[in-house]
Amino acid sequence: MRIAPLALLLGCTVGNGSISPPREPEWPTLQPAGASFNTHVVALRTTLGRAAIRLEMRGRNEVIRTSTCSDPEARQHQVGCVRCELAGPEEQLDDTTLDAITRAFDRYPASFLVASHIESVALCKSIVYEDIVREHGTAGTVDYMQRRLFVSVESFLGRAHDDTRAVTAEDIVHHELFHLIEFEHMRRDMSDPEWRLHNPIGFEYRDATLTDERPASFVNAYATTNEIEDRASTFQYLMSRPAELCEITRSDADVRAKVKLIWTRVGNIDGTDFLRKRALCAE
Repeated sequence: MRIAPLALLLGCTVGNGSISPPREPEWPTLQPAGASFNTHVVALRTTLGRAAIRLEMRGRNEVIRTSTCSDPEARQHQVGCVRCELAGPEEQLDDTTLDAITRAFDRYPASFLVASHIESVALCKSIVYEDIVREHGTAGTVDYMQRRLFVSVESFLGRAHDDTRAVTAEDIVHHELFHLIEFEHMRRDMSDPEWRLHNPIGFEYRDATLTDERPASFVNAYATTNEIEDRASTFQYLMSRPAELCEITRSDADVRAKVKLIWTRVGNIDGTDFLRKRALCAE
């Protein structure tokens, strides 16, 4: 998806001797009056830990790359060598952005996250394609072979989090998570005639011109890139923008049909209870 790992926290206990306990460490914060960066990272780690998913941020590694950079087999499923510059506490990242990422993963039952087979989530300061020229930045991506989800915080640095923006941290998580789910459970549907039936007559997918105007039959302009991005964008709206999606489906029969397909396919993996909590009107 276009636009765009943390060191283990160690604790120690104090014995019953007369030695005074060590002074509490002053963890770095991103906003002087807010909760510490560390607190929000612990919350995210805890949420991911329900499904044994690791969180990766700057520490031993500063940069990681996708398997497509060196593995010919990976190139059979994905294009582009992606470099992620891992984020750390030095980034001026609003705490509520981390909260939004945590909230996104928390919307799923642990069983669904386990079914996704995600092994790690990499929090990147930036995501760059080393071998493809991109007009726009990259907000997130996945690595199918490494079962890794990447989230870039580049567009959120130095500004307060805003849930009304065109792309939010929640959007990125849901969009990229669907890519992994689809690859694991719906690979036979990656080329999807059933889906294409609900596009306008004569329509052909293409590199989308990013605009605020929503094309008919699609949840947003980015969904016109290809059918894989179309499906991920539809799921993204189902999970992060249910009110907007419900409004769209009232007047757009094609989007309504696409949502029904997503609902059925995702429901076959782990039920639809968590979907009903987001956009019951879309059922």
